[in-house]
Amino acid sequence: MRREFSLFKSSLRSIHNWILLAGATFGLGVYFPTWLYGCATVVLSGMPHLILNVLLIGLAVQQLRRSRSPVLDIPIEDRWLGSSLILGALGIFYLYYPALTPQSLSCMIILIGGVLSYQGWQFLRKQWLAIALLIASLHPNLIRIARHLWHFAFSPEALSKWMAWGGGGLLKAIGQPVSVEEQYVVLPAGVVEVAQGCDGFEMAFVMLLTAIILGIAFRVRSRQMTALIVIGITLALVLNVCRIAVMVLAAVYWGKDAFEFWHGTVGGQIFSGILFTIYYYATQPLLNAQKSQSC
Repeated sequence: MRREFSLFKSSLRSIHNWILLAGATFGLGVYFPTWLYGCATVVLSGMPHLILNVLLIGLAVQQLRRSRSPVLDIPIEDRWLGSSLILGALGIFYLYYPALTPQSLSCMIILIGGVLSYQGWQFLRKQWLAIALLIASLHPNLIRIARHLWHFAFSPEALSKWMAWGGGGLLKAIGQPVSVEEQYVVLPAGVVEVAQGCDGFEMAFVMLLTAIILGIAFRVRSRQMTALIVIGITLALVLNVCRIAVMVLAAVYWGKDAFEFWHGTVGGQIFSGILFTIYYYATQPLLNAQKSQSC
């Protein structure tokens, strides 16, 4: 124990190591409690966000263990670039605290800077996937970031309008006298709005992450990864159209209790269970083919 303490004490004679210590202190002492609280309180399709982040961290560790590499002599340029990134990240944190996104961004930059300082650019380039998974796990609310990106590219109501159109089309197919106006599904007995919370974006995002996690875990090729993603998102949107149709019927004909059932947690979990069951059987040929190639 004394030997380790003396090594730690001697390492602090370097300014570079002091910067690394400052970054680690921020990450573990300041941001970690915020991250843990955010991950535990944010729920993504009935699942705590913490489970998703732990899965991402586990996959990153798996990637690092698959290709272990010794610590080589790190170029001084990499060390000082990493130190500069850490100092810049601490500056961002100081200027924008207590906003959550700047804190997470600061921690992401500190992670990249620490890897550069300790392992160098060659390691960062070789292990980019593991580093990317760790970076993604550092934000406790990825669905919020995904929503912002979606709204940057499309109108906030775009997906709601598409879901209303799809749900209205399904109701017409079963003989209902329905019309669609923007994100509103109109029946003679009432009108139902497809709000952003019911537009299927969250479930499509969950399926996107599920496909990525499965693809990395089974080490599939890029073409198979794309197929897993497309299948997952397509099934999520199709099932959400069916859910919209059921909720419209419940709201207009079956009463408030029926609507609250299908709109609430229980109804959502029923559709989620159906979605994951279909996805499991739809992706088995791809995953079994990958297993056969790996054997």
